[in-house]
Amino acid sequence: MVLVLENALETIVEISSVILELIGIVVMIEAAIRGFLRWIRKEEDGPQLEQGISTALEFLMCGEVLKTATASNMDDYIALGAIILLRFALAFEVHWEMTNKEKEKEKERAALAKEESTAEEKPE
Repeated sequence: MVLVLENALETIVEISSVILELIGIVVMIEAAIRGFLRWIRKEEDGPQLEQGISTALEFLMCGEVLKTATASNMDDYIALGAIILLRFALAFEVHWEMTNKEKEKEKERAALAKEESTAEEKPE
């Protein structure tokens, strides 16, 4: 009975992790295509690409975390831990980049608003 449950758990985890990783891949491809199209059109680069990458990495990490449920030896745990750490580092870097871009845009908006208010105050 226990062996049947273990096999069922392994099958469910394998299928679920593959599905989550496929979702992550699809999200990343979709974000890359949208970013490429914006680049071709020379549109303003928004945070969509970074958000897509971040979301995709979260799905990929979910798939890896699920795999820890069926890890059978220390080598499996070490490999999964290394993958999770790498993906976490990538997600952190993407989030940091998004935050910095948003701060830069806020500074630009504030500078433009200050210029506009200064221009309005000057008598002609």
